[in-house]
Amino acid sequence: MGRVKKIEIQESASALLELMQQEKRALVQARLQALYLYKSGQASDYATISQQVGYERHTIGKWFSQYEQKGLAACQALEMGKHSGSRISGPALAELTEKLNSTTDYFTSYKQIHQWLQEAHGILLSYEHVHRFVRYYLGAKLKVVRKSNLKKDVAYEEKYKKK
Repeated sequence: MGRVKKIEIQESASALLELMQQEKRALVQARLQALYLYKSGQASDYATISQQVGYERHTIGKWFSQYEQKGLAACQALEMGKHSGSRISGPALAELTEKLNSTTDYFTSYKQIHQWLQEAHGILLSYEHVHRFVRYYLGAKLKVVRKSNLKKDVAYEEKYKKK
């Protein structure tokens, strides 16, 4: 079940153990432990190594392939994912916040913002993304002036107001 390919580990078992004990990052420590277990002869297949290290056997296989192709330095390096950032940025963001804070030229719905971003800046986003961005990231609440009662007649109310 998942035998380790015959790979030659250049580092000695004691050197791997020392590196593993000095390492502070858990993932790198687990990678070094997998190499150590194989080099010292304590485990000879991916299943045994995965039980002792606590990672899936496929992951262990990827680590060994990485070691075989790129060496120990690649096993010790961690590649962090990067945030791609918002697609609403730069001049579009500045103009959007300006329009949201404006008292005369403002948006009354998220659909208007969605269409405006599409027409004015060519930014194609889903309605949900625009709503989430404007409501939660920018903290804007779109408010529309409405009558307090739809049946209310303003002229009738003015007639009976106290003078």
